[in-house]
Amino acid sequence: MTRNWLLTLIILLITFSVELTAQTKRGQGWSLSSGIYSLMIAGREMINSKDGFRFQSPSNLTPNQEIDYYLSLGELYLRRKDKVGVANILYDLRIKKGDYAFADAILTSLWKQAQGDDTQAVKILDTFIQKEPNTYFRNLAKNMRVNLYQEGEDEKKTMIRMDCVKSKPYYSLCRVFRLQYYIDVASGKEKELHKHYVNIMRVASPFFEDPLLEWIPLLDWIDQDLPAKMAFLGLIREANYFQAMIMDLERVSDGDVSENSIERYSFFQVLAGDYMGAEDSLIQYLNITKGKKSSFTNRIYVKLGVLAYLQKNYKKSNDYYLKLDIANWSTNVLHPILNEPLSITGAKDLVSVTIWKLLGADQAIRALQKIQDPDKLTEDDIWPKLRLAQILIDQNPELSSRITDEIIYMAQGKGWRRLEYAATVLQGYTQIYRKEFRRSTIELTKSRGILNPENAFYASEFIRNFGFVFAHTASGKRGPISGNIREGIHDFQNQVVYEDLFFIRNYRPMSFPTEQFFEHSIQFLKDESDHWGLLDVLFRQDSIRKTLNDKNRPHSLSQVKFIDQQLKYLSGFQSPRESKFFDSTYVDSRNSESQYLSKMEEESVVKSLEAAKHPTVVLLPQKDSIYIFFYNPKENKKNALTWKEVRTTRLESIEVTESIKDFYFLVKDSESIQFYMNEAGYIAHKNLKKDVKDKDISLFYFMYPALEVTKPQTIVTWDCPMTENIQTAKGFIPVDRSYFEGSRILKDKDRLHLWDFPNETRRDGNFMELTWSCKNKSGSYEEISTARLIRRIDYRTVPKTIVYSEKVLGKGLPDGFSFHTAWMHFWFKAGVRSIIYRPKWSYSDINAGNFLLDPAFYREEGVFISQTPQ
Repeated sequence: MTRNWLLTLIILLITFSVELTAQTKRGQGWSLSSGIYSLMIAGREMINSKDGFRFQSPSNLTPNQEIDYYLSLGELYLRRKDKVGVANILYDLRIKKGDYAFADAILTSLWKQAQGDDTQAVKILDTFIQKEPNTYFRNLAKNMRVNLYQEGEDEKKTMIRMDCVKSKPYYSLCRVFRLQYYIDVASGKEKELHKHYVNIMRVASPFFEDPLLEWIPLLDWIDQDLPAKMAFLGLIREANYFQAMIMDLERVSDGDVSENSIERYSFFQVLAGDYMGAEDSLIQYLNITKGKKSSFTNRIYVKLGVLAYLQKNYKKSNDYYLKLDIANWSTNVLHPILNEPLSITGAKDLVSVTIWKLLGADQAIRALQKIQDPDKLTEDDIWPKLRLAQILIDQNPELSSRITDEIIYMAQGKGWRRLEYAATVLQGYTQIYRKEFRRSTIELTKSRGILNPENAFYASEFIRNFGFVFAHTASGKRGPISGNIREGIHDFQNQVVYEDLFFIRNYRPMSFPTEQFFEHSIQFLKDESDHWGLLDVLFRQDSIRKTLNDKNRPHSLSQVKFIDQQLKYLSGFQSPRESKFFDSTYVDSRNSESQYLSKMEEESVVKSLEAAKHPTVVLLPQKDSIYIFFYNPKENKKNALTWKEVRTTRLESIEVTESIKDFYFLVKDSESIQFYMNEAGYIAHKNLKKDVKDKDISLFYFMYPALEVTKPQTIVTWDCPMTENIQTAKGFIPVDRSYFEGSRILKDKDRLHLWDFPNETRRDGNFMELTWSCKNKSGSYEEISTARLIRRIDYRTVPKTIVYSEKVLGKGLPDGFSFHTAWMHFWFKAGVRSIIYRPKWSYSDINAGNFLLDPAFYREEGVFISQTPQ
């Protein structure tokens, strides 16, 4: 027993040591290695915690590096209120010649402010601004003054736009000021808001790429709310980057992270979809706040309970809820989903859902029945009764209906619209159980007009419309529910990742599964011979599956839509510091950009196919069948779309192949035939190409309205892998990496980009970690990565066409289908019109650029994929 215990202890010590060693090892800024904090400048350790960060003058550094050293160390001494340390830095700065005066002014001003002498603090910067002849330094000082001493409650700052050059001193501060300028110039009311967002992304990108920006001295003083501003703009990855930097300084200076910072960081992790990371952060919060009043810890345990619920770990969720101290409740506890003060009764209602999921309906009912009514009922006291009706619907629909009816009448009399709406929708479902189908449709119809604009957020059209479908199909009677199917699926498609929340916030019955709704809808549309409706439902169901299977959270501007939804449903995870941002211009901007992106990315089966000029095939697997849709643009609208259901799950079955051949022979006089690019479509396309050698058979990726595929005028590639003899090839232009990856803008907008260089990171399925590198003419290595591409490629830098080979992704299309579609998804979403894939080709084979666009180049071995149907 003793030997096992000792062995376990040794393993734990080794693991702890490895974990510490693996922590941040920066080339610039504070890093932690083997339990020792060090200040790194240009990859060199300058000072560390082993000797208490005792001051020493820097040596063997350039003037710019010395300035970074003084500012970083000065920041630490300011936080620690180390008068001697600050004095040593100021003495060094004042005896040096060069560009050190601004650093002197900043640190002196901040030291005066720390001593409570705000007047003198402002005067020091004002004096520097008045006397400084250099425009660059003067603007730096003006921006610093705005950050430190601007009065007023407006969250925006009047910043001067900076042009930042690496060779100049104070480069990292300049970059922060430049970013501040761009995030504050955007407004939700501006017509060119998307352009502003593109600029923000471009200006923020260097922070993830430039070693000189690994640490921003004085960031907490400059703008401690910069992370929150980025988050509320919808740029959560950037928010987390800056928040982590602020927390690193707290660890170095204070020995641990502050409660405020941890709780804010956990909120950002929730917004980013990292529920496990947010949970770990809140546990860390509890560890450093031991002895805190329950009125504080209750807020954290409620968040932890919901986080575990979101991860479907209902036992852990219940364990967190059991730690709530009901006797010491406080109004500072927010409902994590509804973002409003959570009462004790509301907390019990929330907990009952976890009990229901974990222990079953009987235990949840017992828990709800223990809630005692006060002498005077409020709306808050009635919600648990509605929860009781929600859970009872399976066991006793009659009782559930009676309880719900009483709640509806009470809510109507009191004007409690939210309660009336939720109860009315639930009653619609209760009546389906009772076989009162007509009354069910009456209740569901009536619910639509209950909520006023102020409470519209609490509506759920997919629950309401799903109810209509369940009611009509259960009744056995035909009804006009095509519109309900269409509206319900459209609403559900936007909310599918939050489905579990609707059991909590909208009292959705658990006994009416979404999968059953799809089955009913598909059968109804088949019975009605509604070809277009059937295709739309199956296509959207396929899109929903892709959304649920995609574990990668959005990057770049795609974050904005995602964060807009996250804030809609999970804003109650905020820390108290975020409350002021919920009514800010950053929210207006995010809402506007989200709407713009949604409009630009909205797929429509009808609009896209009706605009198509070529015969089209769409294959959509569903359960034990494969549905094949054929669109012939030469037929009239009524007969243009036909379909066939093949009872098989084998994508390469003979019946599927023969069905597609039959359609081909009907349209063989057409110039080409195209397939929707999912796995079933790709396989069908490949099989047809084996038998049809002389016809253009292509694929398309999105169901956007058809756009003409433009022929690019300029053919471009990365110059680094080019040898001298290849560069003499006709028809294409080698360019610097910065142009090829989108960091800089090429004049020619209509371009084709060539990709035929091997990737360095061949990790299955991890598209975000792909890199390509080579040794340039000067002997140094250059690298392009998907991380940089995703941040850099926008409407100003995206090519019209991509041509790539197998070596670019490290595996062929048949073997690495998901890998290739991730690559295609990025490019098509960025605005590429067409992608050409041919497994093997080389630059030396190219005699002229036009050869790449000739169907002969890709017809036999390759694939042509357009962004939209053609």
